[in-house]
Formats: sequence, C-alpha cells, structure tokens
Amino acid sequence: MKLIITTSREPSRRTRSFVKDLVQTIPHAEKVNRGKATLIDLKNLIIRKGAYGLIMVLEKKANPSALVFYIPAEDTIKRLLMIRIRGIRLSREISDYQRPLGIRELVIRPSSIPEGLPSEVGNALIDMFKPKIYSGEPPPRSIEIVLTGSKDEAEISFICTSSGKYCGPIIRAFKVLRFKE
Repeated sequence: MKLIITTSREPSRRTRSFVKDLVQTIPHAEKVNRGKATLIDLKNLIIRKGAYGLIMVLEKKANPSALVFYIPAEDTIKRLLMIRIRGIRLSREISDYQRPLGIRELVIRPSSIPEGLPSEVGNALIDMFKPKIYSGEPPPRSIEIVLTGSKDEAEISFICTSSGKYCGPIIRAFKVLRFKE
C-alpha cells in the first residue's frame, strides 16, 4: 500500500517543504516531483508505482491551500475529495518538534475526534491516508493523527506515540469537499 504526494505545477518553496514534511510523517507516502506531468501521466505513475492514490497539494499566494485526493480512473485520474487549508506550520516552525524515525505506521482514534468539521476532516483523512484505526492505547512506534477544533475549523496534528511530541506539520483546515462520481 503506497500513497503518492505531489504538487501543482511550479510550487513555491513553502509548498515543497510542506510536501517533504508530509512524506516524512506518513510512513507509506512517496514524494514525486510533478514537473510537466499531465493528469494521464499521473494516472500511469500511480499504476506503475502500485499506489492506491495520489494527493496533490494545491497552493494560493505561495502557500498550501488544499489537499486533493485522486485515484486512477479509466482514461485519467478521478478527484474524490478535497480538504481546504487555511494555514500550516512546517516542522521547522514548531518548537517541540521531533523528527519521526523508525516509525512503523500511521494511526487515528476516531472516538477522540470532536463533532463537526474535525469529524468530517477525520473521515477525509481516513480515506486519504489510510491510517490504522484503533481504540485504547496507541500502538508503539507509530504516528497518531490528532484532530481538534470547532464547527468552523479543524487542526490536524501528527504526534509520535512514543514521546508525545509533534512529528509532522500542523494543518488548519476549514472545509471538506467530496466529489460526485
């Protein structure tokens, strides 16, 4: 099981850093430089790498603005869902950051997610990142996706279960869009 993460064309330095942080945080993710690849090229890349999908990081005014999840379709790739981003904090901007080393899996505990937008974002992340769902104690040597927030905004954090420190970017999301088939 593999996930490909790429950017829109000609990404800013901040967006490239964000993609690098995501790939370090998600154990089964692989970064691919998009270059001039078309959607058909991206579909062929997903199939060739044996990935279940692709996340494209869109940007607005040189900052990441959305995570869009695609899967391969008959002739091109199909957009399934989008998480709109209000802001991010890169790992280098977090004071209590720990680089994720020796991490085996990504996990999420849906019972700890507040109702409203955080719950919607959590369901979208489960579809995008395919984390292991658990209840009770988190598995050792894993990264937990932690969601907090209210009905208007959700904050996505990645926490190392062994140390309790941040080990990925912090993402503030404000909307989830699911696309019709």
